[in-house]
Amino acid sequence: MPAIRIPLIVLRILAAVQITLGIAFWTGHWYTLVGLHRMGGVLFVVTLWVIALMALRAKRAMGLAVFALAWGVVVAALGFAQQRLLIGDLHWIVRVAHLVIAMCAMPLAERLARDA
Repeated sequence: MPAIRIPLIVLRILAAVQITLGIAFWTGHWYTLVGLHRMGGVLFVVTLWVIALMALRAKRAMGLAVFALAWGVVVAALGFAQQRLLIGDLHWIVRVAHLVIAMCAMPLAERLARDA
């Protein structure tokens, strides 16, 4: 198994955990696990960066790898800022944007792992 498959598997597991926790928060449950969700988000982004750096090191999909590095910054920035954005009735927009932006990281990682 190529070395890049290991962080890809970790990223898939983290994504499943993050989505599960996010849905729980949206439905008004498990608020005590927000810290775990943040830590999982940090690990998710770092793992995405590891995959991107491995692709860069292999000199494969260089443009996509650089884009994935930048996308990780966007995911993290929105994740850490989201509780302060559009407070009130429109906060659902921020939640959906956070979910969509984070989920877009998965196909990036899958493509990088395939091409690296």
